[in-house]
Amino acid sequence: MPRDTVLGELKMQESYVYYDGPRVFSCISLTDQVYLAVWAEEGAAEDEWLYIPISRARLDMVRSGGIPLRSAIENPEGFIFRASLPHDVGRGDVVKPIRVGDIPEDWLPEPDFELDIATHTLPLAESKEVIARKAQQESRTRLRLHVSLPRFARSEAPARGIGCLLMATQSVYDNVGYSLTDENPSPRGRIPGEVAAQTAISLLETAASSFVLEMASNELDDLLGDSLFAQTTSKLLDLLDLKLEYSELSVKLAEIKPRAAKSFRFMVEKFAETGGDVTIAGAGTKMPYIARELPAGKLEEFAKTLKRLVPEEQVEEVRRRMRLYKIDTQRRTFGFKDESMDPAIDYRGAIDEAAWPQASHATMQDVYDVLILGTTVLDETVGERKTTYRLMQLSPSDSDTER
Repeated sequence: MPRDTVLGELKMQESYVYYDGPRVFSCISLTDQVYLAVWAEEGAAEDEWLYIPISRARLDMVRSGGIPLRSAIENPEGFIFRASLPHDVGRGDVVKPIRVGDIPEDWLPEPDFELDIATHTLPLAESKEVIARKAQQESRTRLRLHVSLPRFARSEAPARGIGCLLMATQSVYDNVGYSLTDENPSPRGRIPGEVAAQTAISLLETAASSFVLEMASNELDDLLGDSLFAQTTSKLLDLLDLKLEYSELSVKLAEIKPRAAKSFRFMVEKFAETGGDVTIAGAGTKMPYIARELPAGKLEEFAKTLKRLVPEEQVEEVRRRMRLYKIDTQRRTFGFKDESMDPAIDYRGAIDEAAWPQASHATMQDVYDVLILGTTVLDETVGERKTTYRLMQLSPSDSDTER
């Protein structure tokens, strides 16, 4: 690092690239100014370096790969300094400002070169002892979801993905809670309001250690430390025990009824889709902190097991002769009417890529022989079955049916 220059006395913080010594590193001055130092050139008599003043937020983005190294140099937050450090220690170091446009091209990193260092951009998650103590202090059950996202070096996560995990988790609480309060829960329709009120989850905060969601029950535990939320948390953690034998898991899924079992399978599938390790933990007024660690590989196996125990809805094949009454080439949607039924049945949905070449030239009100796939799924939000249709094949009919 330069000595006796306008940059002042510098102290190294972290080294990011090392080759016969640090080549990219951060350092800090006595006035708390942070610099990103990048080796530029090795000369016969001296080495050339670039020192970029940088804020902590910008440095976090650079070290985690959010901002390429070259972009940090070419788009600085202030002056850039050129530091010439002679090999002869008897000569003084020279530091002077340099304009971005005057930096030689061969001094700059490749445009796509990025660091990839795990960076906590949120406060670190509290210890399990603190969470257990807070559950007692607040008189309510706490829930923690820790997701390790392999594509994110910062304490960040895609809102859509985390939103899906939150909705899947809330759905499990609603459906399992419903099964605990009713011996014969309705297989469809909305969760009763009195149940939903007791199983509602509040998002309290996010924290680092990959990405941590701290949650808790909306309602308090009772004087005995019990509540429907606490019972549901205990049941959920019980189901997530990866040490359970196949037969044991089957019995436990049967206990919570098909609707809750499907909701549980859906949540595990969403966990597996993150591609990372997941830990879910809970603590209550009378319940000790219990964590279930779900490594990525075992999550995938667990999801496959649940698919066997709680199978998907069947796919229906519809092979009929029908009249085309609607087609939208922009949205690639169709509408066919089966006039052989009384009353006639409408089939509407998306056009599959395989059927598009024929469908794109189809004529309204003509009769076609079609293959339509109908997939029935359970809407996890309201517990109702919904069927979606997809046009897979169509061909002109040789029928004499009049238009």
